[in-house]
Amino acid sequence: MASYVDNSFRQAVMMNPAERTQQDLEIVYSYLHGMEALSNLREHQLRIMCESVRYERHEANEVLYYPDDVGSCWYILLSGSVFIKESMFLPRSR
Repeated sequence: MASYVDNSFRQAVMMNPAERTQQDLEIVYSYLHGMEALSNLREHQLRIMCESVRYERHEANEVLYYPDDVGSCWYILLSGSVFIKESMFLPRSR
């Protein structure tokens, strides 16, 4: 399943967070700012998140966490699908 993710956003989040330029941070901020799930965050909180967000790619059927695990991060699905408690979720459009 293909999904459109802005190439400049993908490149910005794939780089080491410590090496991001101000322009990279603005690209990440602009993309995340448009996401409904993050709409309740204040600008300052979202900008802090932009400094640490990173890109991960996972293979099919890979378990990211188990029900009793303590969460240490958030996942934002950009493409593909994920199963949570026997329900399938797809990425939302911007």
